[in-house]
Order: sequence, then C-alpha cells, then structure tokens
Amino acid sequence: MNQGIRILIAEDHPVVAEGYADLLKDSEDFNVLGIANTMQEVYYQLKFQKIDILLLDLVLPNNSKTEYSQVAGYEILDFIKKNDINVRSIILSSHEEPSFIVKAQSKGAMGYLSKKADKMELREAIRTVEYDRREYIQKNLLATIIRQENPDGITLTQRERCILRHISEGLTSRQIADKLCLANDTIRDYRDSLIKKFGAKNSVNLIKIAAENGYLTHV
Repeated sequence: MNQGIRILIAEDHPVVAEGYADLLKDSEDFNVLGIANTMQEVYYQLKFQKIDILLLDLVLPNNSKTEYSQVAGYEILDFIKKNDINVRSIILSSHEEPSFIVKAQSKGAMGYLSKKADKMELREAIRTVEYDRREYIQKNLLATIIRQENPDGITLTQRERCILRHISEGLTSRQIADKLCLANDTIRDYRDSLIKKFGAKNSVNLIKIAAENGYLTHV
C-alpha cells in the first residue's frame, strides 16, 4: 500500500501548523504524520519515525513553549546532517532575506518558502524535492537572491559562484541542473542573471569578462 509522501510539520503556532496540514490533506500523495511544536519534539520524531519531508520553521521553542531559539531551524538541519538522517527539509519561514536562504541551503535544506506562499507552490515544492530530488526555492525569493549586488562591485552568492564555474567548464544548463539537483529553469534564471550582472552579451562573453576580472580564480 502506497503511504504517500510522509510529512512532518515543525511549527509551534497551532493555527499555522493546522493550516499547512489542511492545505495538504486533500492530496492522495501526501501523508501528514504529525506536527512537532518544539525542537525536542522534532528530534524525537526524526529519530523514531520514517519521514520523507520535514516542513521546518526556522524559529521554534526548545523544550518548554516559552524559551524560543532564533536558530532552531539551523540547529535541526545540523542535527539531521550529523546523524545522517534520510529526510529532505523544506524551510517555511517569515524570514525572506537572502542571507537566511543561503545559510539554510549551506546546511542542507532542499527547499525554502515564505509563510505567505500559496497552496500550489507549497505542493510543488514538496513534489519537486521528494520526487525529482531537486532543490526548490520560492520563485520570488530566488529572484531576490540572484539580483543581489554590492554597490562597490559584483557580489556573487555561493550558488552563483558554483554555477559560474560550471558554465566556465562548458556545461549546459541541463548538465548543471542534473549535477546540482536543481530545475533546468532555475539554472537558466541564474545564467541570465549572471550575464546581466557582468554586462555580458552571452555565456561565452560572460566567462571572458569573469576571467578577466578574477572571478574564476575564486570559484
């Protein structure tokens, strides 16, 4: 019997958590196993249940529901990595700043959505991460990351540097997407953004400009 995608919701606000559960319960391929209100509950569920997708708020209380940790989500991601737990995490957060997203990615999160994301995007994120094993960043948040620039020059995120290196190696968007477990359209967006950032005419010109300005020596 197909159990569907087994989902744990890590969220301490009951109305919000139940709202997520309601958004998912009418899909046959989703199976919400429960709601964890504290960090310790998340740890317990991860240890003793088989979970496919963890929908994770970045801010959660520790044991009691009064002492909040502003870095709970990051600590849970570290716990997952340290204990080699086979679960894919999608962040659901009110923090939409690029720094939060990039840090979550660096710690192993496979997805990042704003709490304002609609039902269709939440479902798409879960299916992309679980079925396709690809990273999913909410579209408007991804646009914010790849537009980010430094007034004194061009600032590249870790992801942009990685993609720039692969472009310099002659890989196609599809090959880069497969290597990084990202959607092909996402790589195209990054490629187009890099071309615009460097004021290049095309990918070949992008690599020429990046090399001349020393960006390929640090990727």
